[in-house]
Amino acid sequence: MKRPIFFKIFLCFLIVVITGSALTIVLSYEAIRAYYVRSTTDAMVARNRPLKNEALEALAERRVSELTALTRKYGVGSHTRITIIAPDGTVLADSDVDPASMYNHSSRPEVAEALKGLNGRSVRYSPDLKKEMIYIALPVMHSGKILGVIRYSLSAEEITRLLATLRNRIVLVSFLVAFLSLMIALIFSHLITLPLSELLKASNRIAAGDFGVHVPLSGNDELGDLGKGFNRMAEQLQGTFTELSRKKEELQSVISSMTEGLLLFDREGRVTLFNASAQKIFAQEHMEGKHSWEILRSAESPDFPGPEGKSRELIINNRFYLCGTSRLPSGVATVMILHDITAMKQMEQIKQDLVVNVSHELNTPLTAIKGFTETLLEDADEQRREYLLIIKRHTDRLINIVKDLLTLSELEEKGDTLRREPVEVKALFDNLSVIFEPRLKEKGLHLRVDIPGPISLAADQFRLEQLFTNLIDNAIKYTEKGVITIQAEKTTSACIIRIKDTGIGIPAEHLGRIFERFYVVDKSRSRNVGGTGLGLAIAKHIVGQHGGSIEVQSSLTTGTTFTVSLPT
Repeated sequence: MKRPIFFKIFLCFLIVVITGSALTIVLSYEAIRAYYVRSTTDAMVARNRPLKNEALEALAERRVSELTALTRKYGVGSHTRITIIAPDGTVLADSDVDPASMYNHSSRPEVAEALKGLNGRSVRYSPDLKKEMIYIALPVMHSGKILGVIRYSLSAEEITRLLATLRNRIVLVSFLVAFLSLMIALIFSHLITLPLSELLKASNRIAAGDFGVHVPLSGNDELGDLGKGFNRMAEQLQGTFTELSRKKEELQSVISSMTEGLLLFDREGRVTLFNASAQKIFAQEHMEGKHSWEILRSAESPDFPGPEGKSRELIINNRFYLCGTSRLPSGVATVMILHDITAMKQMEQIKQDLVVNVSHELNTPLTAIKGFTETLLEDADEQRREYLLIIKRHTDRLINIVKDLLTLSELEEKGDTLRREPVEVKALFDNLSVIFEPRLKEKGLHLRVDIPGPISLAADQFRLEQLFTNLIDNAIKYTEKGVITIQAEKTTSACIIRIKDTGIGIPAEHLGRIFERFYVVDKSRSRNVGGTGLGLAIAKHIVGQHGGSIEVQSSLTTGTTFTVSLPT
């Protein structure tokens, strides 16, 4: 149930007033009662001080008759009962009752205090007299020795009647003060809650979109400052809302004019935003609120959307799209962008077909030229032999280029699958060492295989041989002296293979492009050593097919290191 703030404020005042009034009644009554009792006892002690002096000698000699006469003398007419008690608690004289019929008084609180040399006081109910009594006990001392105790007893009924009248007046005054306080609290609560009600109405209007609202609050107190702050906030909200509306319209225009398809998915994978290009791509009119699998069921991709922040290719309605996904910084939505790359893919296919066809067409005449050149070399003289060797060297280079182009085209063909089998890494490099042994001896180089133990991985052995043949071949070509080191280690999920050389190294500005087709750092040197510019491109494709990665670090003074990471 909703309770207005006026009710809460008034209820607080009500609790404070009632609590204050109750405490005032109780505390004032007790304080006045204590004051009256103290005043009465003080007056009674002062009035009966002569008795103490007269009873001193009779008490020392235990003259009971004289003590009894003294108690009656001072007790008559004063409405006070006087009792004289020996140090052992025996009652020696009493102004109203025969002492012989009275019990020992040493255990009475006021008597016990007096026997310690103090003025004893007590207000309690008397079972003998059946009413509340005030008791005062005074020690009678001589030379530091207590001779006895004189106790005065006074009825508290008179004080009780007086206090009852006073209490009624206190209660009446407290009720009047409480009533006036509540009236003031009622007015004060209304004055506080009235501007708050105005603020509530204004905030509801702002929530409904009316930013021109103005709260008429004035004054130099906190409520006035609150009203001024509220009005400033309304003005700023109006400006912010106008700016947001403008930016939203601009963003909507940009999204609508995009040729790329755009989709926005929430945490549950439902579409919350899309543009006309996305509708055209998926051939769907109504996309809002649909799940991602409903929208993307026409996409030929088994594990869409794949890793976040990584682009991938999709085939949607027989067209190729480059798809990128990224999560918004707030984490509440995911954006998908679709670029139509059909024309690019078709051009790539045309170029690939052209390369394959040209390579096949060149392979036959080049083989024939090489064969006839080798035949002519058998009977050629010295001058002709030099020319024929130049023809043979360039023919071999062309044949290698054609061979690498065919290999690269084969790797790039769609549907090319790896023939995975267990491959022992150390055995693989031992076999490759035998192949390169003649060339190593020719250049005076040393190949060191540093593999501490058996490492096995599931891979296509033929492709791995192609991969590492290219890397070792490059290391031999560009190393004039020193050693080529092959290292391998196994982690929890991958096999890391490093091929290090002590060659000429690669300048830093070329490292980002060495895996491109036909890219060579030194063209003249590459022609001299027979490089085709395709070996590293082939190596990168093979590593990519295995789901691995290849990196290079190089320095012009220490050589080059290729690091290949393959999943085990």
